[in-house]
Amino acid sequence: MKYLMVISDNLSISQSIKILLKDYLVETTSSSQAIRKVKEREPFLVFIDTTLNETNPVELIEEILSINNEILIVPLVSTYDKSTREILQRDIFEVIEKSLLVEKIHYVVKNAEKLFEKLQRKKIDINFAKSEKHNNSEENFKDGIFRMVFQCIAENFFDTKKTCFEILKILRRYFHYNHLAIFLKEGHSFKIASSYGMEEELINELELKEEDPVIEYLMKKGKILKFDSIEIGVNFKSFLSLIKCKIIFPLRTFKGKLVGFLTIGEKELDEEIKSDEILFLSTITDYLSVVFDNFYLYKEIENQKRYQEFIFKNLPTGIIGVDKEGRINIMNEFAERILKVKFEELKGEKIEKIGSQIADLIRRAILYGETFTRKEFEFIPTKSILGMSTNIIDDENGNILGVVAIFQDLTKIKEIEKREKEIEKNKYWGLVASKLSHELKNPLVAINTFAQMLPIMYEDREFREEFSKIVLDEIKRINEIIESIGRIGKEFILEKEILKCEDLINELIKDKKVEIRKQKFRSGNVEVDILKLKEAIDFIFEFIEEDIKGLDEKIFIDIEESNFEVIITINESGNNIILEKDDISVPFFSKLNTVLITKILVAKKIIETHEGFFKIESLPSGKNFIIKLPLKNE
Repeated sequence: MKYLMVISDNLSISQSIKILLKDYLVETTSSSQAIRKVKEREPFLVFIDTTLNETNPVELIEEILSINNEILIVPLVSTYDKSTREILQRDIFEVIEKSLLVEKIHYVVKNAEKLFEKLQRKKIDINFAKSEKHNNSEENFKDGIFRMVFQCIAENFFDTKKTCFEILKILRRYFHYNHLAIFLKEGHSFKIASSYGMEEELINELELKEEDPVIEYLMKKGKILKFDSIEIGVNFKSFLSLIKCKIIFPLRTFKGKLVGFLTIGEKELDEEIKSDEILFLSTITDYLSVVFDNFYLYKEIENQKRYQEFIFKNLPTGIIGVDKEGRINIMNEFAERILKVKFEELKGEKIEKIGSQIADLIRRAILYGETFTRKEFEFIPTKSILGMSTNIIDDENGNILGVVAIFQDLTKIKEIEKREKEIEKNKYWGLVASKLSHELKNPLVAINTFAQMLPIMYEDREFREEFSKIVLDEIKRINEIIESIGRIGKEFILEKEILKCEDLINELIKDKKVEIRKQKFRSGNVEVDILKLKEAIDFIFEFIEEDIKGLDEKIFIDIEESNFEVIITINESGNNIILEKDDISVPFFSKLNTVLITKILVAKKIIETHEGFFKIESLPSGKNFIIKLPLKNE
């Protein structure tokens, strides 16, 4: 890649030329730094803005040419005034009017490239001519070839086939081989990257696999293969004849990897290929081995980079990266979309620019090493629900270099979950209604039957007395069911008071036949409606008594107070009631009557109204009734 320089005190002009020549290596500099950089860099082409702040452009041009009169100078002029006429009298390559910058700049650079290449070839030809007259010029000739090869590599490094083509042109020009080819590895085979003097059909079809005898020889032996070598058999000679090859130079890396090979044929002038020429070509191929190996490595890195960029760009989660100062340096498109921001506007800015909620999580990771996994919160600017995880980037010594935050927009997921809960809730109450409807029908059937028979059997005193008893019992049962239904739907208004945990427990289990098995108090307080909690405990004990009915079983209680809550666990060993599920919100216990079902649901509702938790846990023998109540903060 050729190196160009732009000298201007106007940033817009420098940047414009750099954008226009994006395929070249272009350095911009001010007039005050120009001479120093020209001496260090030696560009082949220099654009000079003739409107400079302090430096005289004529003097600047003269000084550059005094350093190296082969540098091509292209002044950028506004008008053809006196100063411009002075410039035109100097040894310059071309002049560009600023108004015609876009139209002319590519044309000028292309012409400059052609002239530069012509001058380089002329130098080589001069050295070559001198080599015929001077015995000591052989090294200059070889140095010239090396320079041309490496210049060709530098200019075409990103295009392997063009690099191969230009190298073959150099070898053909100065050594006059009538057949040349460079084979390079592609996957598990070797194909022609560029050739001279070979048939196009052969170029397209010829492919050597890794198991081919020629490739195996080059990989194992790692040395130059000659047509007249006694080591090769008929198959080898057949292949060499096919490509009109006299010598093969393997392209092997220092680690012994074969990346390709160079083949050369006879010379056009019927000259012998001398041993020093073979050694020289061997040296060149050693360098080419490194070049092509680096190219493959670069290509692999580029492919990985593109792959990672593709993943980064299309990952359906937001990603933000900050440095150790909390400045934003990474953000993908999904992050822009979720947060409704633009990375271009935020690059290099502090993370607080996005919002205090995200900034708080990231700052805690930077300052204290505190990371989060799927922290959910409502992002205030967009009113969306985000789930965020943070991870620290550190060096081998554990020093924090930055933080990466990964997050998702959970708004739609939360809406779906909410709808699913509503569906489950509706389904649940539908099942409750169905069960209660069935329970209500049973006493109504009895009442209806006796009502129909009453006119017929009214004179039967025994029937009337039996009828009255049955009707009263069934009416009582109906009233209990209706009352329980009302309690489930009723909103509880709590009249709270603050109690010590120990006092609360004593009050709740007073008059209950329980044995305290374990207790651990920390003198914490709770704020409760003691009457309603007692009612809930009574309902739970009704359930327990039904479960252990007819059994000689004890009831145990464990109390544990943590920093945040008091946990009451009631344990019993009954098995009269078989729970289909641990979750008591599903009111279908095969051996439990409806009134008891509704009472246990009321107990659950009372506890949850206290911001507590209630669960029945089935055990291999018996059940645990777990109640959790929050502690009152001081």
